[in-house]
Amino acid sequence: MTQVPVADASALVRARGIVNRFGAQTVHEGLDLDVPRGRITALVGASGSGKTVLLRTLIMLQQPEKGSLTLFGQDALALPERARAALRQRIGVLFQGGALFTGLSVLENVLLPLREHGALPVSLAREVAMLKIGLAGLPQDAAHKYPAELSGGMVKRAALARALALDPELLVLDEPTSGLDPLGAAAFDALIRELCGALDLTVLQVTHDLDSIWHGSDQVAFLARRKVLAMAPAAELAKRDEPELVAYFRGGRAEAFARAALKQSPGSPKIA
Repeated sequence: MTQVPVADASALVRARGIVNRFGAQTVHEGLDLDVPRGRITALVGASGSGKTVLLRTLIMLQQPEKGSLTLFGQDALALPERARAALRQRIGVLFQGGALFTGLSVLENVLLPLREHGALPVSLAREVAMLKIGLAGLPQDAAHKYPAELSGGMVKRAALARALALDPELLVLDEPTSGLDPLGAAAFDALIRELCGALDLTVLQVTHDLDSIWHGSDQVAFLARRKVLAMAPAAELAKRDEPELVAYFRGGRAEAFARAALKQSPGSPKIA
């Protein structure tokens, strides 16, 4: 039986009845999703399930054909563009691949949103930018390097620093650990967990990384059949019988990973 997401009164993001279409192709049909405040939610699903399209919808970069979207308690789709722009400033986004401006240094990349949307004196803006670079786990000398001079992990952290520039309430991450080695990915997950607690962030991330899904998220929203098929911690989804969940969590290396992860939780039921 399909599990319908239960309404969460503490949700920072609430989507109801979302429909996204591209010509004759329907990507989402009546999709519901709550992103609870102060938690890390992973948005997962098979390729083509519409994860990035949904992400763009939730951060108001794409208008759905139908449905409602509440952000920070406001009806985001009914607001005039100026008010929606103000809402976007409360969202920090780490785009897939980092999306840093290659002609700007790390410091200049982080300063960009501060200059665009802030009213800080130049010296204070630089101090804030350097603070964000430190929060992202980069050494201070990385501030004056250009993206081409950085490792893959440093690029992700520089992009994270930029996403944190305006002190967002919601942090959105699109494949944040893709391309990183297992140690680098685990370190990035640990950093996000630390920042979530220290800065009172709500995090929504699209990921294919099994370790991030199992250990770097509080709950998982699984996309299939053009909607959120189920939403629960990974350990619960791995025991469900829907064919899409079985294929995702028990197929190939995912099954071995799931068994190892469940063994870390005493008393957890075995996967059939």
